[in-house]
Amino acid sequence: MNDNIETDVINTKGKAYGLEVLIKKPVGKLNGWIGYTYSRILLKATDETLGNLINDGNFYPANYDKPHDFIFAGNFKVNHRFSLSINSTYSTGRPITYPIGRFYYGGSERVLYSDRNQYRIPDYYRTDFSMNIEGNHKVHQKTHNSWTIGVYNLLGRRNPYSVYFVSEQGQVSGYQLSIFGSAIPFINYNIRF
Repeated sequence: MNDNIETDVINTKGKAYGLEVLIKKPVGKLNGWIGYTYSRILLKATDETLGNLINDGNFYPANYDKPHDFIFAGNFKVNHRFSLSINSTYSTGRPITYPIGRFYYGGSERVLYSDRNQYRIPDYYRTDFSMNIEGNHKVHQKTHNSWTIGVYNLLGRRNPYSVYFVSEQGQVSGYQLSIFGSAIPFINYNIRF
């Protein structure tokens, strides 16, 4: 809607740092990996010509800053045709700015917000489980087939995708949007040529 979009862009400086660790066991009846990432992405408003700087000119977490990220993937081969798999993932919730109070200015009520991205939405955690059933292992056949049966979001956790606020009749109400907020079973039939 703005013909001069460059007037709506705020100059910022950023810094990012982190550490990633992966432990992997690729062979054997029991195999898989465990991974952990610690990372930070921080921003700082620097354009003093705009008046008040975001967060008083101090660094604040970027919208996609999630310090802790953990993943586990495990596979257990029961026999040459049947295997079990479990995958779990955990991450810190994304930053969010909350309404923390109300005040009156110019004859009307206004909402007072926290510092930029001072709070976080709830952490994300999900576990998936599956069973893989291989077809026969004859060498001379045109296709190799398998079935995968499992459950996505096994624990039915209502992980928040986002949180947003709406002002209704003088009250500020918060809402949480969850995607796949229940356990979802699935069946796949795979054909490899």
